[in-house]
Amino acid sequence: MRLVLTTTVCAILAGCAPYGSYPPVEETASVTRLTFEPAPTIVTASIEWARDKETGDVATEPIRFTLPVGSSAEAYEQIQERMDGSTPGNPGEPSIGIRSVRVRGFDATVDVTVPRDGRPPMLYTLTLKSKPFESWRVVAERRWRFSEDDMADVRHERPAGEGDDLANANQE
Repeated sequence: MRLVLTTTVCAILAGCAPYGSYPPVEETASVTRLTFEPAPTIVTASIEWARDKETGDVATEPIRFTLPVGSSAEAYEQIQERMDGSTPGNPGEPSIGIRSVRVRGFDATVDVTVPRDGRPPMLYTLTLKSKPFESWRVVAERRWRFSEDDMADVRHERPAGEGDDLANANQE
């Protein structure tokens, strides 16, 4: 009986595992805000990994970080509450940049830029995993062979006014 109960609980937890992308790339994702768990936990684990990865300004207090375009003030507050001595980064100062987060059940990938002393920041793609009742941990990293300066500035927001003609046409 105990085995049946344990199997049922694990199946329910696995069936309720969230999925989502931040910034959202699809409207069908079940989790569309960076404030929904497990996203804040994943982001915190990624920032801690980045702080430990590089030395210099990024490893000192306060830890400065930025979140994906369109992140709310509430998302920044949640990360700050989880990491003592952290603060949102300002433009022009070195900070750990979370560019995107993708969650699929108990697997996640995070694109993060890590500043380096005297050199351009580097982009990493982190793979994180978790199991029921276990914390998220980084299990793999991929360091890209280009710097943040080599990348185009990608915006995930629709400019104001774009698509308004289509919305008006559908209302008529």
